[in-house]
This record gives sequence, C-alpha cells and structure tokens, in this order.
Amino acid sequence: MKSFLRVWEFLDLDDIEKHLFVLGELSGECFSCHKIGLKLPLKECPNCHTQFRYIGFRRKVHPSLIDKLKKENPQFQLIDFDDFKRALSRKEAKKFLDI
Repeated sequence: MKSFLRVWEFLDLDDIEKHLFVLGELSGECFSCHKIGLKLPLKECPNCHTQFRYIGFRRKVHPSLIDKLKKENPQFQLIDFDDFKRALSRKEAKKFLDI
C-alpha cells in the first residue's frame, strides 16, 4: 500500500516564489502576481503567465485531496505552504540582519 508522506528536501525558494499556485478553500492564487480566484487545472497564470510548478495549501488538506490532485496534475510538486512561508520569513529576516 502506498501513502503520501512529507519528505524533507532542499528546494530553491526563489523558484517556488515564481512558480507557486496556492490553493485555498474555494479557489487559488498565483503567488507571483497575487491574482486570486484561479481554479485548477491551470498550468499558467492568466494574469502574469507564470508557469505553475508547485502547489501549496492554505488549509489542512485530507490525503484523498492530495491523491486526487497528484493524479490529475502529476507535473506539480506539492509543498507544505506553512513550511514555505517559514523558510521565506527566515530568508527575509536574514537579509535584514545581514545589512
């Protein structure tokens, strides 16, 4: 039996920022230009034309939704949005403190 597990991996935050689709309760958002009201399946933002490569979730998601999304959109890498936001905050704090 297979199941989804969180895997720790080093990823490029700048790349994620530029190619992230954030899925909320009712619709999604392009993290690059912050266009809201987007629905899957989208491969690119209709506003800024960024190519989506990652999906993050604003809410806790059930494994069945992850399974469905992965089957319908195998080209996307699913990320933990909270982990991403924390890493982004650390990056911004480091820039501020290194001045």
